[in-house]
Amino acid sequence: MSKATAKNEIQVVLQEYLGNRKAAKVAETVYAVIQKETQHAHNGKKFFINEDSNGALVLTMESMVKEQVETILTQYLEKDEVQECLQQLIVGGISTETELTQYLEKDEVQECLQQLIVGGISTETELTAEFETITVEGSDNQVYFDMLKYAPASETEKEFLEFLKEAVDAGVKTFKVPVCDPSIDENGSLQFVAGCKPAVGYSYNELKEIAIKNGVQLGSKNQYVLFLATIIHRLVEEGWSKADAFFAVCTDSTQLGHYWNSEKARHDFEVTGSRKIAGKCDLANTYKILRNDERAGGFWVASGSCNGFGDFGPLAGLNCNCDSHFDDSVGWFVL
Repeated sequence: MSKATAKNEIQVVLQEYLGNRKAAKVAETVYAVIQKETQHAHNGKKFFINEDSNGALVLTMESMVKEQVETILTQYLEKDEVQECLQQLIVGGISTETELTQYLEKDEVQECLQQLIVGGISTETELTAEFETITVEGSDNQVYFDMLKYAPASETEKEFLEFLKEAVDAGVKTFKVPVCDPSIDENGSLQFVAGCKPAVGYSYNELKEIAIKNGVQLGSKNQYVLFLATIIHRLVEEGWSKADAFFAVCTDSTQLGHYWNSEKARHDFEVTGSRKIAGKCDLANTYKILRNDERAGGFWVASGSCNGFGDFGPLAGLNCNCDSHFDDSVGWFVL
């Protein structure tokens, strides 16, 4: 994961370990340290830019604030949690602090500095360039406020709107969701492409490691709810009535995803990139594992799978589960 450069992004990482209230307080302290440094990439090489006591910019191949952040985290987390959390907040660079000129050719240095300092252009690699994504707007988008005025027709719709209100109040930032569910390539790396077996069978802890290794993160319950609100909004834009869209997402998702009773059901996993609806493929087919929620006492499991019916595991179905893994679940990753 790239270094968290905004206070609320840091808070999201810390919430997994500390809970909302304490995470907000610690995020303030961590942010004050992290904002002193920016991380960049050029031709696949990561480096950091700091400002020294004289106001001059210093380029290093390793984070200069990492130790300071580690000291702060040690006050609140167990030793193994410190390293895990630190890895999410700051990606360590090459182990020795070396000037950029020792890693780049002279012409590359000038080109890089021109982009970073003169042009003010960020060169941090965008993982999203490799695959298609859906943008989910942050909590302050008017679409959600309008949706909250909808009169629910069932308990499942009422519960979804309650979850949506929580997500709106949580101040979630805009994020991206891959169009295809995750799979693992021949080299063991995470990918979001069509035509592959979904990456099922991983424990929650394994999914966390996969996320860190591949520069993504497991989405939270609040993010998932905003994603579903986006699906509802898109369905309405495509001509569905609000009532039908809410029913399909909240109560019976047979028409939207791949379930045992869906049309042309395989009664086994479909390959990734199947049944594109409202811009998203692979709705249902597998359960989706979300980020751990300290207040709920475990990680959230959303939606349903090809082994169940659409009214038993609708897209809006959310259950808190502490089991180690599911054979018919994938991680729900976001950027």
